Amino acid sequence: MSYIKRITMRSILLVAVIFALINSASAQVEIIDYFSDFTSSDVTINSTSDIQGKAVFELSYAGSPVESYEVPIDLKAGGSATKVILWENKPQHDYYMAKVSIFDSSRLLSSASYQVSYGTVSLPSFHVVDFSSTNTGVQLLLRPFNPTSVDIKIELLDNNDIVYSNVKDNVYLTLNQEVRMTWPFLLTGNKKYTVRAKIYTKRLNAAPLINTYVSHFTATDDVEILHDDVEVDEYGASVTIRGNSQVPFDGAIVVNAKNKATGETKTYSQVLEEILVTGKEDTAGVVWKGLASGTYDVEILAVNKENVTVDKYETVMRIPEQPAPVETTPANRSPGFAALLSFIILIAAARHFKGG
Repeated sequence: MSYIKRITMRSILLVAVIFALINSASAQVEIIDYFSDFTSSDVTINSTSDIQGKAVFELSYAGSPVESYEVPIDLKAGGSATKVILWENKPQHDYYMAKVSIFDSSRLLSSASYQVSYGTVSLPSFHVVDFSSTNTGVQLLLRPFNPTSVDIKIELLDNNDIVYSNVKDNVYLTLNQEVRMTWPFLLTGNKKYTVRAKIYTKRLNAAPLINTYVSHFTATDDVEILHDDVEVDEYGASVTIRGNSQVPFDGAIVVNAKNKATGETKTYSQVLEEILVTGKEDTAGVVWKGLASGTYDVEILAVNKENVTVDKYETVMRIPEQPAPVETTPANRSPGFAALLSFIILIAAARHFKGG
């Protein structure tokens, strides 16, 4: 390679490096919102350039670290992201300092701090009686100590990301208040989810007091055999099943009929036509084949594709003995009956011709 070409290549590389440095220097990461109590912490950021870095959450007391978490960040230019972590250590003091730092590789891009209060200084004017999450949704029950108004945000977390949130504004607490929310989308079977309630207590001449509460559940398919819609007789069984989960149930009903006298069991099955989710119903039936008369214990199972019994219902039935048919032959009729019938026919015909 000639001297001139080497100089040219070096100049091009130098220009590329300069442009990269300029773009890096001009890239801005802004922390839009940062919050922490002693239950959880979250940060919302946006950036003017692509970021493949991390958010480092730290909790300290009197300058000494208590615990920390690192959460990966993969953010496109012009986008925003919210990351959530849950603290695990139990509080020992009234005041802590929480800090979040945003890094691109090893370079610090931005940071923010938040004073965390614990104990009487952060107690809200209500008590959380129940906060439970299921395959269907979430239930929150609040009991107020004093009348107050709150905003309630329910968040479904997948690891450190918020995959769904719903806000109830201006919930006025005078008596016990129940809040229910259902998941409007399908869940992944056997996946562990975390639900966070972020409650903002409104205060005069002060920023809202924020408290968070956490619940966990593992998503599984769930159905219910409707007992009032089960019909079992000597001809067969009809069963109605309702979905109770946002994990789809794709399965069948299995019916076991056990003869009480002989102990013999026959099994029948029928695949459901519908795939069931929360509130959806389907009815399936089986017809007995080969069941002799007698009394039977009947077991009805709702079974999924993995052959796991999700719900069960038991009942009893009796198949009566069928009476033997009575055979009727011409030999059973007496000669006198035939003669009498012929005589009646002859008289009716004679009257007809006479009248004509």
